[in-house]
Amino acid sequence: MVTTTQTRSKSLIILLSALVAFGPLSIDMYLPSLPSIALDLNTHVAAVQKTITIFLLGFSIGMLVYGPLSDRYGRKRLLMIGIVIYVLATLGCILATQIEQLQVFRLLQALGGASASVLSRALVRDLFENHEIPKILSLMHIITMIATLIAPLLGALIVEYAHWSGIFIFLLAYSLLCLAWSKITIQAPKPNHAPTGILQNYKAVLSNRFAWGFMLSNSFSFGAMFAYITASSFVFIHYYGFTAQQYAYLFAGNIFSIIIFTAINSRLLKRYGAYQLLKAMAMISCSAGIYLALITLFKLESPWYLIAGLAIFVGVTGSIGANSMANLLKLLPQQAGTASGLSVSMQFAMGAVLSYVVSLFFVNNHPAPMNFVICAGAILCLSSLLLTRGMKEIS
Repeated sequence: MVTTTQTRSKSLIILLSALVAFGPLSIDMYLPSLPSIALDLNTHVAAVQKTITIFLLGFSIGMLVYGPLSDRYGRKRLLMIGIVIYVLATLGCILATQIEQLQVFRLLQALGGASASVLSRALVRDLFENHEIPKILSLMHIITMIATLIAPLLGALIVEYAHWSGIFIFLLAYSLLCLAWSKITIQAPKPNHAPTGILQNYKAVLSNRFAWGFMLSNSFSFGAMFAYITASSFVFIHYYGFTAQQYAYLFAGNIFSIIIFTAINSRLLKRYGAYQLLKAMAMISCSAGIYLALITLFKLESPWYLIAGLAIFVGVTGSIGANSMANLLKLLPQQAGTASGLSVSMQFAMGAVLSYVVSLFFVNNHPAPMNFVICAGAILCLSSLLLTRGMKEIS
């Protein structure tokens, strides 16, 4: 447990928050550069979009691996190894001259970066008193939202005034700073070398019908949002003629929408249970998805129709994720770590699948494939909650 000074504790919290931000920075900061990469590497749009799919797959696999391994070999050791892999892969991205090279290095970057995302949360449990954990995790969540908000704006500025590789130069400097900071600051407890219980915990989670309902609901919602992330820069920049900076501001507006809906959800939790709110938010998401499909079918081409629907759909994804995770952890308190790791891994895997589906059907930068995949994901998000029928609100 933490026995250092208050200043050191604050420094540690900031570091752990910086580690959590590896994911949003690596994904969202990269988005405004996609069209530039396609032109510079002389490749198709779909090939560049696949770099997001590949990153999400690698990130998802990495999160499944690092958690159990860190229980046996220690959090700090695996964190350092993961960041070193991330640093080397980022250097490869800077030097890439072909799309195939970029795809390989983005995969390695994801496999390394997953360590920061998973182990930073585990380190909170290791290094702080129980009564401090909720407050610290909440702070880390807010910082993650801020990173997600700032990342596309910063990425757009770099693309506007420099080469797209400048984004990876920034990520290289950021990861090197975190590597050195982690080496100096983190004093992790000795690992538990007895790996017993891992398979039993996975069995308990995977055999629970209610758990599947919550994990799938979250995964389909998150996956549909990544369908938007994959296609949106091409839709708004090439189809509607937005500049890279205008697109970044639009993307930031959607992050504000997430923050607003999450704040509303937090207030409603004082009166309603997380299970009730999960169902309500899934219904709103489904309605927004159907709306996006309808404006496509009826050929309502104004970007404002699209922006309005996306603001609602993207906005509720944060609440769906928070409520599904809260229900999952209350359902399986003895397997909380395994359940949360599996759930997060599933959501990134679903993001990879649905973003790949969008890239397969993407033609002339038209928003139709994006809107239809979002609609399908939102419907499946709501439908997954059928698996939780018969469940009562968990206090």
